[in-house]
Amino acid sequence: MSAESRRPTPRPVFDRPTVVGASDRVRHIWGDPDAGYVLDRVYLSSERLHVLEFSMSPGGRFGHSRDNPTIFAADELLYVLDGVLLLSDPSTGEAQRAAAGEAVFFRRDTWHHGRAAGDEGVRVLEFFSPTPATGASSAYGRTQPYLEHTSTVDRRLLGSWPMASGQIEHRLMPVREHDLAWATRGALELAFLAATEHLTVMRCHLRAGAASGDEQHPGEEFVLLLSGRLAIMTPSAEDANCLYLEAGDAAVLPPGTPHSYLSTGDAQATWLCGIGPGWVNIDDIGPHPG
Repeated sequence: MSAESRRPTPRPVFDRPTVVGASDRVRHIWGDPDAGYVLDRVYLSSERLHVLEFSMSPGGRFGHSRDNPTIFAADELLYVLDGVLLLSDPSTGEAQRAAAGEAVFFRRDTWHHGRAAGDEGVRVLEFFSPTPATGASSAYGRTQPYLEHTSTVDRRLLGSWPMASGQIEHRLMPVREHDLAWATRGALELAFLAATEHLTVMRCHLRAGAASGDEQHPGEEFVLLLSGRLAIMTPSAEDANCLYLEAGDAAVLPPGTPHSYLSTGDAQATWLCGIGPGWVNIDDIGPHPG
């Protein structure tokens, strides 16, 4: 697939609070014969936040090519929904392995390759900001020096592992259960996976029947409900005052949308929440619940 024939990733945007079901995602094939191919399903790709799900079949992998470099001017968090992802930095050989419910985070200018580890395929939710709409993805990557030679083993480990485990600086940062940073806002429990100036990603928990306090953020918000049932109350929306989500549904809230959450099922509601740009101070979160 040449640069002339390749199609850019679709850029769905929303100007009102919207539920995005599995069938509403925009399909796209990323890659070429040299880089490999990945099936993307794009939820959102605005000026503020880019979110998609990508999948690879058993044995699937992606690398890079001149037309499709994998070095971007963005913070990225890859959250594994199913299977196991092995993510590596081909410039150093560093590698991290993430199973379902775990993630890998990295900052801008990090080369990365990935593959489905083990005997199963893998399904990954990708959060990305600054976004492709700002020129931070492939357009940026094609301006960077091309990585001709790749490494499959981190040379820093050789002869010094595990003695040097605390001295090696990792660019690929695994986020597992013990790495989460926790906070509370009334009944809402927040587990931070990433919090930078560009991107905030949390796993949120709300017990059955409980309601959260009001929120309003300068960033754009994406929600993917992992389990339970959830109503997102949007009192200022013109066409609906709430969004109903079943497990697997997603929602997009444009910047400045007043909202709150209500767990409407018989069990705790758990969801992933991505916000771009990221929260950098308490005022970004909104009014504190009483």
